[in-house]
Parts: sequence; structure tokens; C-alpha cells
Amino acid sequence: MAKEQRRSSTAQPTHPFLEKLGWQPGWDVFLYNVKIVCGKQTETNCCCTAGTRPGVYATEVNITNPNLQDAGIIKNILPLINSGAVVAREPNVAVPRAMEVITIPGLRATMDDCCKIAEFVAPPSGDTTLTIAILTIWSVVELSVSAVYTATPLSGDGISIDVEYIPAARLGLSGPGGPG
Repeated sequence: MAKEQRRSSTAQPTHPFLEKLGWQPGWDVFLYNVKIVCGKQTETNCCCTAGTRPGVYATEVNITNPNLQDAGIIKNILPLINSGAVVAREPNVAVPRAMEVITIPGLRATMDDCCKIAEFVAPPSGDTTLTIAILTIWSVVELSVSAVYTATPLSGDGISIDVEYIPAARLGLSGPGGPG
């Protein structure tokens, strides 16, 4: 008869993302969650307009490694509205899509924009309907992450631009009730 296996109290958490980052016990993991709004929301006669008011939206995310050492990072996307279709309205939840592992050398930067996000969530089709998602960025070194949001009314009159700096959250790795 098989014995019930118990987890050792000294066991370290495992997750495929931690393994891909090369995480070691005692290291911090920094997590950034960036709201993405891309595409066109057209007029609707529905009482519930999903996501945004009518307009054209774009998001550009800047990821800077301000350290002298290289930063291995993992990015994935959690679509909430994908090409106009609501996929994660409660009680439904977003399912991670298209994990990407990259390295940003020290004192360098990269960006993701609506074109890159479209590659994550849907095959390129030229369709510019509304996509809203959360871009999740994991790293074992602290990064500088910002998002630039632009919006234009459907009439084309005027433009809005906003820059948001995304704070890092430290991922708790010690389990429920423990320090972390």
C-alpha cells in the first residue's frame, strides 16, 4: 500500500517560470502587471459597452534594466477582451498566453506595443478591434517599467496621452502564512 507523501517544510517552491528565470532560494522575484488597451472600440447600441468608450487606443510598454548585470525576464499575457470578444468577465478568468523569455543586457531597454501584444493573443489578421489584457513581467532583478497610453475619439478630434510608472511587486515564495 502506497504511503501518503508529505511535503518537507524546507522544500522550496517550484514553478516553470522560476526555473526559466534560474531562480535560487533566497532570491527575490519582481513581478510587474501592466494594463494593455489596444485597438478600436466602435459605437454600440448595447447597454453594456465592454472595456472602453468608443475610440482608438494604443499602449506601449517600456522595460529598462537599470542594473549593470543582465536581466533575464519572462513575459506573458492575460487577455481579458481579445479582438472584441470578452473572454475573462467574472466568473471567467484569463488564461496566460504565449510565454516569452528574453534577456535585457545591463543598462539597456526594450518595448512591447500593440503589434507585439497582438502576436501574443491572436494571429495577425489586420483586425484592430479592442483588446484589453494584462502583460505580466517576471524578473529576479528590479526593472524600471512604464506604460504609455494614447486614446483618440472615433471622430479623430483630439488625442489623450498618459504615462504610468509600474511598481514592482515582490512575489511571495514561502507559502501561505510564512514570511515573504
